[in-house]
Amino acid sequence: MTKPTTMLEEDLIFLDEVVQPPVSSQSRKQEVWRVMIIDDDADVHTATTYALGNLEMQKRPLQFLHAYSAEEAREMLKNEQDIAVILLDVVMEQEDAGLQLVRHIRETLGLQEVRIILRTGQPGYAPEIDAIRDFEINDYKTKSELTRIKLFTTVTAAIRCYEQIRTINSGYRGLDSIVHASNALMAELGLENFAAAVIAQVAGLLGQPGAGVLCMQEQVGGQPGAPVVIAAAGEYRALLGKPAATLNDQRLTDAITQAFHEHANAYRDDYV
Repeated sequence: MTKPTTMLEEDLIFLDEVVQPPVSSQSRKQEVWRVMIIDDDADVHTATTYALGNLEMQKRPLQFLHAYSAEEAREMLKNEQDIAVILLDVVMEQEDAGLQLVRHIRETLGLQEVRIILRTGQPGYAPEIDAIRDFEINDYKTKSELTRIKLFTTVTAAIRCYEQIRTINSGYRGLDSIVHASNALMAELGLENFAAAVIAQVAGLLGQPGAGVLCMQEQVGGQPGAPVVIAAAGEYRALLGKPAATLNDQRLTDAITQAFHEHANAYRDDYV
């Protein structure tokens, strides 16, 4: 099938080409928005990265991923799930390859947060009203109308929507975790079991391994005694009933003592 030549025109400014660094685990840790371009026309990839490559959105730069067919995109999306926006061509290997990929992304992969912008050079293959009605996409544009400014506006709006959805979903997950933790704690009987459950549930809420200690400090002759481990989990389980000093980690022992003395959280770079 021969596709008409398309390009991002009008006020598109061609900059000196900047080679995109390969996507690595290190680059993912940076504060970037990841944008995936799925199109079988290499010129569209080039024009898009030229138009957006040096711009920031919501105070973050963009990082681009490239797929040149729906099949290549399916393989990439098996491992690349932290993507904010997908710019997706309709007609690739087949006339409806892009639309079928939308179904795969939403229904098979379950990626509901990513914003999908459908782009086409042949709008007759997927009428706009039908595509918006039948497929879970966020925008539908013909490639000829996506000038540099309009492309920037469209992607910025999609990123804002993505950020808001992520925030809302994160809040729902946090509330669900708290409710689950509360229900689990209510079922525990006895101080030791309850305290051990506290460790496990707090670790789960923070996304940390379930290892830790819960300490208590008794008053001896009107003076605070040494903190004692009243519950322990994971690698610290053997310390149950022993002084906190037996942690064999002076940093943690000092932090526990400080928290009791100041009646406040002890903050450090790697723990609270």
